[in-house]
Order: sequence, then structure tokens, then C-alpha cells
Amino acid sequence: MHMYGHGQQRFHALADWGNDYGPGWLYKPVAGRPPDPARTNHWPNIEAGLYWPYLKHRNVYNCPLDRTNVVSWQKRVPKLSSYIMSGAVCAFGRYQNGKTYKLGAFNPSAYAMWEPEIQNFGGVWGSNGGFDASQFPDRGEGIGHRHKKGAVITGFSGHVHFIKFEDFDREQKYNKPGLLWCVPDSKTGE
Repeated sequence: MHMYGHGQQRFHALADWGNDYGPGWLYKPVAGRPPDPARTNHWPNIEAGLYWPYLKHRNVYNCPLDRTNVVSWQKRVPKLSSYIMSGAVCAFGRYQNGKTYKLGAFNPSAYAMWEPEIQNFGGVWGSNGGFDASQFPDRGEGIGHRHKKGAVITGFSGHVHFIKFEDFDREQKYNKPGLLWCVPDSKTGE
């Protein structure tokens, strides 16, 4: 996140919000959808992801506990990462056409990325109903149960820690603005 920002005048990478513009942090959309890693002709769109030049290995995008032999992974969109970016970087869709905030505009303690809950949205599994690589920090999308008591979460400072479900729930319900609802130019962080 910070390596990308240093090369981009301190602007944050696009969140892949809505799959209608790109490339974003994880991929460049293919006809309004995330690329499928099982299709070799989609690999250029995966490698067009803004973090790819800094990471270059698919394994770092996935939690070791994210099992590929379960139906929720096999029917999941996207399958590219176990992690999601907060839509706060693009004001939850108010900023469009690749516009994002500078990294320094965010509280360094606020949350930029986390492991999402994977749910069934009308027969398709994903971290949100938009089947993209970013989401709202609310209970409807929320953090995943892969680790039983909480999830791995990354701050805008680059720090990574484990957040318990009850701490995530409390933060998303009662703190606006706060560590999850953290859009810089919004009184409520939304």
C-alpha cells in the first residue's frame, strides 16, 4: 500500500469499487467483472493490479486458512484474494474514475483492508453483492469467520493486527467517524 503510494504522489490505490474502472489495487476488471484466475487469458488483468508490481506472487494475496476445496471458494467472485479494501479510499463510490484520497488524509490507525465474510448472494459467493475487491465496513459485509474469533485487519499506517468480532461490530456501529467509517472529508466518515 505504501510502496504504491510513494510512487503515486502519496495517493492511495483505487479500491476496485464496482468494477467499472481500473485497474485497482487487485485487478483490472474484465467486462465489468473481476478476472478469473482459472482463465489464462485473464492473467494480464490480474497482473495489471496496482499492487502486483510490488508483490508479484499470488500466494501473498491469500490467507493460508482460505480453503480452495469448499463451495464458498469454488463459486466465489472474486477468487483473487482473501482480503478486501475499504471503500473509504474512494468515499464509498462518491469518488469515481480512479480518484482516491492521499494516504496522509486518513487517520493512520484507521482500517484500510481486512479479511471479509464470504456470503451467498443469490447463488454466487462473495465478500459483497457487487462482487468487487472493496466493501463497506458494516455488518452486512463485515469481517470473516475464518479465524473463529476475529480477522486480520490492516491500518492505513501499514500496521496489521487481529481484530475480534465484537471490536469490529462496536467500531462499525458506534464510531462515525472512526477507524472503519473514515472518509476524510465526511463528518460521519461515510
